[in-house]
Amino acid sequence: MSQSGTWVKRIVDSRFFKEAMEKSEELFSQNKVGLLSLLRGALKKVQETASSSNLTVVKLLNRYIILFSELIKAYVQGSYTKLPLITLVKITAALLYFVMPFDFIPDFLPLVGFADDLAIVVWVGKAIKEELDEFEKHL
Repeated sequence: MSQSGTWVKRIVDSRFFKEAMEKSEELFSQNKVGLLSLLRGALKKVQETASSSNLTVVKLLNRYIILFSELIKAYVQGSYTKLPLITLVKITAALLYFVMPFDFIPDFLPLVGFADDLAIVVWVGKAIKEELDEFEKHL
């Protein structure tokens, strides 16, 4: 396993991501309003992050967060239901992890604070690439 793969595995195995997965399952099964609130929070945070940085990685993070949010919204509205629940839970967990200020690397740390958020979001994005490509055709 590559060093970056090992680092992502440590984040995925952390209590922070496990907590995000548990909350994600709960949101999907019991709290659609909370789920939509999460989408608003993630979009607001990524917009603030993107406006303060011109880095390519921030643009990638922005793209994934927007795409994840659109997909979850379409699923909740019933206009796109082609995804298995586990995929939706992973996407929601990535969004939850992204909005949590205290995670594997706390967000308030300059420059490195978003590295773990980016790693999780990109990891999920790559894991579900085919599903995301299919969803983008739907848009």
